[in-house]
Amino acid sequence: RQGMDAGQATGAGPGGGEETMVEPRPPVHFLVTGFGKFPGVPANPTEVLVNHLKEKETQDADEEAVSQNGANARLRSCTVLKVSAKIVSEHLKELDRLIKDGYSESDIVVVVHFGVDACANSFKIEKQAFNEANFRLPDEDGYQPRNQPIVPSEEEDGTSACTIESCLHTKLGVEDVVEKLREEGFNVQVSHDAGRYVCNYTYFCSLNSLQEVGRSLYSVFVHVPSFHAIDPATQIRFVSALIDRLAHEARKIHAHAKG
Repeated sequence: RQGMDAGQATGAGPGGGEETMVEPRPPVHFLVTGFGKFPGVPANPTEVLVNHLKEKETQDADEEAVSQNGANARLRSCTVLKVSAKIVSEHLKELDRLIKDGYSESDIVVVVHFGVDACANSFKIEKQAFNEANFRLPDEDGYQPRNQPIVPSEEEDGTSACTIESCLHTKLGVEDVVEKLREEGFNVQVSHDAGRYVCNYTYFCSLNSLQEVGRSLYSVFVHVPSFHAIDPATQIRFVSALIDRLAHEARKIHAHAKG
């Protein structure tokens, strides 16, 4: 099938010629999170964006597809989380159970975390997360770790590969996703630093626990700016386009892995 679109195959037509047949594209299942308020951000735009997705999830429940351009993306979970390391950890455990109980190893699942960067003027797709919690402010539960590893070493002698300097990367090709979104007119960039607050904490925990090697399970974190920097309507359009692009990217990697 090399050189052929992933959604197409060829066969003999009625007259003996080649006829293009469209194969059904496997669905890509999305599990999405956003955040509520936290100090300095009394109204979090990701709460609005994820709740909008949740409404769309309900509206499209019968069809189960929320994408355009044939991406066949399906929203399975949309949750706004309290800005709390504890709540994040609990929710990721729930997602882990949901994935293990509800999906087979052949299913394509993408976990998308949204957070706000109040100082940004563009969208940022995070490529990596660091094993360091250094909260500049307490989270909503009053927790404020300083220069601590998110996932401590499991070895008593401290020789584990997971140290405070450890860095985990998403398996998704974020550069390709950003390029396509830019072609659609969005101000978006690849970021290599998600900070050291709850966003990075969420991303590292997600990559560490959910992004299993050997199956089509992916995690990615996306920072959005405030609604003052980019208006709500544009951000809603961006999220819709992002879901489509991530679906295409995840399916491409899945097809390549299958050979």
